[in-house]
Amino acid sequence: MELTEHRYRMLIVSSDDRFSKDVSTLLQGDQFQQDCSRSASDARCKLLENQYDFVIVNAPLRDEFGSRLCIDISRNNGTIAAIFAANDTYDEIYAKVSVHGVFVLHKPTSKTLVSQAVSLMVCARERLRSLEKKVGNTESKLDEIRIVNKAKWLLIDQEGLSEADAHKYIEKSAMDSGITKRLAAQLIIDKYL
Repeated sequence: MELTEHRYRMLIVSSDDRFSKDVSTLLQGDQFQQDCSRSASDARCKLLENQYDFVIVNAPLRDEFGSRLCIDISRNNGTIAAIFAANDTYDEIYAKVSVHGVFVLHKPTSKTLVSQAVSLMVCARERLRSLEKKVGNTESKLDEIRIVNKAKWLLIDQEGLSEADAHKYIEKSAMDSGITKRLAAQLIIDKYL
């Protein structure tokens, strides 16, 4: 799968309009849709309204430094966060936020470094996307097991079947009706509850 198949949504948070403009110019094209914010509070509002793949913070911001914003972003969803920190604060910020999965970059910076950082963030986002898909599939399978087990216990309780017979009954109902085991189990649940 090529990474360019995806369109990524990015939020650039900076009190310095020139930084936002430079990053936006660097990321022009069909791959990135960008929004800009000038403060952490405005960024938090935008994060509530929209799902972003990436958030880039140019610290410090007007209303907070920006590290707390990045930590909150990394904890709460699949958004990849990066913070640009001045050389004199880099080590302190790195120690604070890197354990939360936040990318930390030196500033002043170059277009090459920003481009490389975004490429790494794209790789990390794709890795997260594949993990999110696996988690979703696992949750779906666990949900199916719960529904089938609930139907089995209802058949055991209401019809006096053994667990093995209840399981066979659900499988046969699904096969005879041409539906999934999950749907057959749900119909049994609906019948008795």
